[in-house]
Amino acid sequence: MLITALSVYKGDTLEAELDGNRKVYINRFAALRFGLSKGKEITEERLCEIKDYDTLRKAKKRALYLLGERAYCTGELRGKLEKTYGAEIAESAVEYVSSLGYLNDEDYAEKYADYLITSKRHGISRARREMLMKGLSREVTDNALAEFTEEKLDEELLFVIRRKYSAKIGNIDDRRRTAAALARRGYDYGSIKRCIEIAVNEKLDEEFEEE
Repeated sequence: MLITALSVYKGDTLEAELDGNRKVYINRFAALRFGLSKGKEITEERLCEIKDYDTLRKAKKRALYLLGERAYCTGELRGKLEKTYGAEIAESAVEYVSSLGYLNDEDYAEKYADYLITSKRHGISRARREMLMKGLSREVTDNALAEFTEEKLDEELLFVIRRKYSAKIGNIDDRRRTAAALARRGYDYGSIKRCIEIAVNEKLDEEFEEE
């Protein structure tokens, strides 16, 4: 195919006319990269290569934009890019931004785990589930969650019980419903039983002091 015309279409986009009738649109950086000019022959294979190069360029630009908005882990960013650019291009774009030092799954996992445990006050099992859904690996997820001691987790669980369920632990049926609700937050039944007992004893002590 012969490039019979090459002109600016809009912004950084060029319009290339092939064999006098077919028009394709190419980014000017891709045109420079592949040395395109009026009067030059180009094959379909080369045209596909140029399009792939331009798609990857867009994916890299999009990845950098997303990382400029907020932090991402590798799996989450890859999944985001795949929706628009496909798996192969997304993987290449992720490798590119990773090589620049913009992705750190370990650091991301530590911060996200802290947010889930101390701000959302989820238990370990729910925090693990949400971290895996973000795209973090099981190993990175488990390493981040291992930093939380039983004492720290009980502290967060007690905060939830005192704040939301203080009036709902007065009898066995209330405690059973409260335990089920806390289990849905990702706390294990051993911790739930232990912390509910602490909260019940606190209420009894308060009532005794009031008398």
